[in-house]
Amino acid sequence: MLSAQKRARAKLTTKQKAERCQKYTKLTDAINTARDSYQEEARSIAQDHGRSLKWTRAELNGSRLTRQRRKASAWNAFVRGKLNEANETRGPGQRYRLPAFISAHHTELQRTYTRLSETEKKKLRLGIDDLRTMRVNIVRSNPKALLKDVNSTFNAMEKEWTAINARTSMEGFYIAVRGDLEHYHEAKLFLTAKAKSFIKDVLHFEPKLLALKFESWVVGNFGAESSMSTTQRLPLSKLVSLCRQNIQDGLDNILQKNELASKKIPMNYENYEKRIVEVYRCCNRRVDLREEYALVTGTCSWVALSDDEVSERISNNRKHQASGEQVYKPRKAARRHKADSAKSAQIISDSDLEDGEEDNHNEQDGSNTNSLEGSVDME
Repeated sequence: MLSAQKRARAKLTTKQKAERCQKYTKLTDAINTARDSYQEEARSIAQDHGRSLKWTRAELNGSRLTRQRRKASAWNAFVRGKLNEANETRGPGQRYRLPAFISAHHTELQRTYTRLSETEKKKLRLGIDDLRTMRVNIVRSNPKALLKDVNSTFNAMEKEWTAINARTSMEGFYIAVRGDLEHYHEAKLFLTAKAKSFIKDVLHFEPKLLALKFESWVVGNFGAESSMSTTQRLPLSKLVSLCRQNIQDGLDNILQKNELASKKIPMNYENYEKRIVEVYRCCNRRVDLREEYALVTGTCSWVALSDDEVSERISNNRKHQASGEQVYKPRKAARRHKADSAKSAQIISDSDLEDGEEDNHNEQDGSNTNSLEGSVDME
């Protein structure tokens, strides 16, 4: 049996080692320079076109713009030219479609194409390359395709984690959230039994609430790097919508956790003290949509109140109301119809029916009485 011999390499001298090190250093510097220029170009594109830096990087790295095209086909260019020539004399609605044109003239097209020289075929390929260069590529965001990709990926990942936990008894969890407010996919959360007890007993969070806080931090761009970038600032309407949704999720969580309500209660901003605090015995430390940073720092969170705290809050609210501050806002008055309105009532009360029936009975009794008196007089 022959053993594979190891190839012997000449020992490098000190000068050769220095040259190799210098060459590797130049290559590393060139790559770093190209990477920095790429980051700067991506940041410039995102700022000029109103896109986030993350979305721009994804389009530059993995979009269809960077994929290699297949080689130009001389046959396709030839058939396309013949189709255009045949449709020049035809009006709208009478022009050939490509499949119908090929099936009708297949023999003729094959015979003519075989007579072409290599120079003519090369010219047809160059025409296709020029057409591709002149064509404008349109970049579009496709959140629905991303939603399908995320759902399928995390469904497979959840199965893998479940199998790993059953096979090895390893414990763990993961939280994955969307990176942009324009994306559709929901937060993905997986946790084993011990991981769930760790989040509840040690971190003092419900797993879903922790995922919502993490999503608020990511989508709201509260990090040090993202806060310095002006390309990822959210519009005011989207920011207000995000804050309202997080406040509503926090209210649902505190009501469910403390069993304060049997159904979902919508947040009441107009009459917050009367409809939320005094009724369901919970409050938000800061209900202010301008303080978006408070949603993730813990200063804007829901807490349950004791009986003494509720009594004190009611007393303070009444004092503020008495001093002229509008704590309890009155309900909007219902619209009243005009007295001389010609429209008939949509609902007829029972009293109206009874009055009508009594009038009918009185009229019938009167007519019966008159008929009896007339008969007596005739007699």
